[in-house]
Amino acid sequence: MGSRNNHMSQQSRNTGASAPSSLHPSAALDKAISAQRSGNLSDAERAYTTILKGSRTHPIALHMLGLLHAQRGNFAGAEPLLKKAARVDSGNPDVLFNYANVLRALDKTDDALAWLAKVIALSPNFADAHLNRGAILMARHELHGAIAEFDRAIAIEPSSAAFANRGSAFHQLGQFDEAHDSYRRAIELAPSNPQNHFVLSEVLTQMGREDEAITALERTVALNKTFPFAFSKLVASRRMRADWRSFEVEQAAMDDAVDSHVPIDPFTFFHASSSPARQLTCAKTYVANVAPERGAAILRTPSPTSRLRVAYLSADFRRHATAHLMAGVIEEHDRERFEISAISYGPDDRSEMRDRLTAAFERFEDVSHFADEDVVKLIRQLDIEVLVDLGGFTAGARPKILAGRAAPIQVNYLGFPGTMGASYIDYVMADRIVIPEGEQQHYAEKVIYLPDTYQATDARRPLPQNVPARTEVGLADDAFVYCAFNRTAKITPVLFDVWMRLLAKTAGSVLWLLDGDPIATENLRREAVARGIAAERIVFAPNVPADEHLARHQLADLFLDTLPYNAHTGASDALWAGLPVLTCLGTAFAGRVAASLLNAVGLPELVTQSLDKYEELALRIARDSELRTALKSKLAAHRATWPLFDTTRMARHIEKAFNEMWRRHYAGEAPASFAV
Repeated sequence: MGSRNNHMSQQSRNTGASAPSSLHPSAALDKAISAQRSGNLSDAERAYTTILKGSRTHPIALHMLGLLHAQRGNFAGAEPLLKKAARVDSGNPDVLFNYANVLRALDKTDDALAWLAKVIALSPNFADAHLNRGAILMARHELHGAIAEFDRAIAIEPSSAAFANRGSAFHQLGQFDEAHDSYRRAIELAPSNPQNHFVLSEVLTQMGREDEAITALERTVALNKTFPFAFSKLVASRRMRADWRSFEVEQAAMDDAVDSHVPIDPFTFFHASSSPARQLTCAKTYVANVAPERGAAILRTPSPTSRLRVAYLSADFRRHATAHLMAGVIEEHDRERFEISAISYGPDDRSEMRDRLTAAFERFEDVSHFADEDVVKLIRQLDIEVLVDLGGFTAGARPKILAGRAAPIQVNYLGFPGTMGASYIDYVMADRIVIPEGEQQHYAEKVIYLPDTYQATDARRPLPQNVPARTEVGLADDAFVYCAFNRTAKITPVLFDVWMRLLAKTAGSVLWLLDGDPIATENLRREAVARGIAAERIVFAPNVPADEHLARHQLADLFLDTLPYNAHTGASDALWAGLPVLTCLGTAFAGRVAASLLNAVGLPELVTQSLDKYEELALRIARDSELRTALKSKLAAHRATWPLFDTTRMARHIEKAFNEMWRRHYAGEAPASFAV
């Protein structure tokens, strides 16, 4: 997912202040301070203002009135008051500390660091001054300097906040062992703080210690069931393992959490939800908590004298499903009319796909080590006119780049099957199957309807070669092979019931699944046995290179799709390999993708309207060899002639969409839904 940054700066001393012992506050001042501490800010403000009318440099009144403004979030109003207080009472480290914090809140980080250094010069054992210097340096990605400050704070006064921040800095450096140890110390010092358990779960996941990560998430939720993203991460972890013991309860709890505006990871929720309306609520809550609009102006750039400047933004320009789908379209873009750039914030895996994409784009900017605001600056410097986000809220996402309004037109496409719920995303590229016209109200974006299907494909991808023998992959030569090459997280108990009934009714059949977590494998076999199916009738396909994976599809007889989240790239792979895909039409975008693909390849008869019809048709195909042969022959013929795998056609349609978006923008028209 994405990405959001969970490594929050923590501090234990934001507003604490003490008056110099040499001053004896008047009764009016005592009353004002008492009112402020009890939350009666208006009375306190009037009292401080009265005191300052009589004594414009009264240090305590200046200090406390400045803190009052900061308490209200009015840091711009607090700054001149605290600046004056710091000048009048320059020997008071508390005053200087609070002034530095206001400067930090105003993003004047150089000044804040300098004033915190003055605090330390006055009071070398002021641990929170080191802690806040570290937090500023960490926010500026000066991680080694941040760690040094956290170490100084810990040497003075070991605190949960200091260890948690130290863990965060190591976490961001990819030094997971050090991060883990720091988070553990933070928990020892503050065992009831859910944030500490949550960040520990994240580093444990990255260390491959999934059991401990789940335990840490369970502890987070036990401490605070509404802790942002903890419950959805716990559900995702369990579903990746096919741990369905609390499936229905978790499903209802996720819906309730979304309805209550508890932050839930949208990508996890979209796997579980059939409600476009709830998906919009989920996305809006996520945006409000992780990447709210920054209110940056949307500048109308001059009409291009020659080519429209388009950039694709992604973490996945590497060996990844999104890259496999998009590579051909990038290569097919008309370079006489469009200048095509990549803004890549994901890892360079040095794969053939990475090399292919680097060559395909005219400009390939690796911004993986840039701060979000620096990426925004770069995109603006490049004068990008249309920015296409290929990731949405998937793993590694950085939506704050989009929240900064990096480009005048911003588009959600391909990687995230649903709304992003953000006012700063102008359009989503879709088709009339994945987003029926009557569902537009559930999308924050305006909808662009591409004519055939929304999904890009790569016609240059070689067709499967060197197909292995069935015995080489653990399949019997005479078995009927139901194939469901989807992530375990997409499999639900209701769907698994259908699959097991199909095995029971189809003599000599097996279900071929992707191998993943060994606990998931064990759980799925146990679930099969519980439904009366022998464990050995579930066959697991190990992870292999993409070309080998594509080739082995030809050993299967029928691809069974999932619901409420369909196969997307997986369905495209199966159809390209010549394997018919059977789907059930869902109610939300993610559950309608396979139907879109099947219509675009001329096989609408494989789209069913209910799980009963899905089961019925699967059984008919399994029992009718002539029907199977006819479906495979039809798919083989249509693959070369129908729109699904016509990459050039898709590139032209996307370009028409770009031109219409730009025409509307340049004419001063608001974004509006349209069809290409």
